[in-house]
Amino acid sequence: MQEIVLKARVREAGGTKAAQQLRGGGEVPAVLYGHDKESVPMAVSAGDLSHVLHHAKSEHIILTLEVDGLDESGTMTLIREVQHHPVSGEICHVDFQRIAFGEMVKVGVPVRLVGTAIGVKEFGGILDHGIREVMVKTIPRSIPEAIEVDISDLMIGQSIHVGDVVAAYGDLEFLDDESVTLAHVSPPKKRELTPEEEEAEAAAAAVEAAAEEGAEESGGGE
Repeated sequence: MQEIVLKARVREAGGTKAAQQLRGGGEVPAVLYGHDKESVPMAVSAGDLSHVLHHAKSEHIILTLEVDGLDESGTMTLIREVQHHPVSGEICHVDFQRIAFGEMVKVGVPVRLVGTAIGVKEFGGILDHGIREVMVKTIPRSIPEAIEVDISDLMIGQSIHVGDVVAAYGDLEFLDDESVTLAHVSPPKKRELTPEEEEAEAAAAAVEAAAEEGAEESGGGE
């Protein structure tokens, strides 16, 4: 697990107006909590936070907080929640949870599909990506960047579920139900005909029906 360091500063707790002023100044309001310690209101650089999240596979990231004005600066934390504006997508608030190196934590890990399903490559099937993230419980150093799922052997109608990958990640306790689908190959969709093609098919069917009717009449007259 690559170490990520994010700088922050202690701020005075405030309401909506104070939060808006922070965002207007290029910062994001945040809070640090956990381990039965007092919650600490903080502010982090919007640019630094966006950079960290942009290069991560999931928003649930383990990182070290360097907090100006805090005695416990340098503590390991988990980004527990990132709140976004419903319209602009702008980051509005971040929750950081204190964790210890050997402590079991619950975290979301992205699912990465590897390979090309034979049902897609050879038979024109359609790959359906199931859930994009699985929840696991483990110690911080065992958190993988992604849960890799090899889909190369999938035929049309076949699926891979959470239970199929559990054995490959022995250090993780999977919290999602084992029946949850990670990948599935559906049959190819039937192409819709153009009006001209439909007319041609109808004409061909009429000709075929007339020919069969003529053959039956001919046979009945013998």
